[in-house]
Amino acid sequence: MLDREDQTTLNRLRWHWEMAYTINCDGETWSAIPAAGPDTVLTAATGMELRTLMQNDYAARAMRSGATALRWAGGCST
Repeated sequence: MLDREDQTTLNRLRWHWEMAYTINCDGETWSAIPAAGPDTVLTAATGMELRTLMQNDYAARAMRSGATALRWAGGCST
């Protein structure tokens, strides 16, 4: 069971990243699975660490695909 702060963080991450990642927290480990790479699992100790990992992963995927930064930045910045 998550405390109120972690539940709020989880809800916010899901709201902002729902199209790009499946995000979960088991009370200890935060995880995100990219829709574009379901064989990858990002894990972190906190929601904010996970957010940073997702931002970096998302940017790296955008760079590999050759997409413009503006296209990839929209909607997934939080």
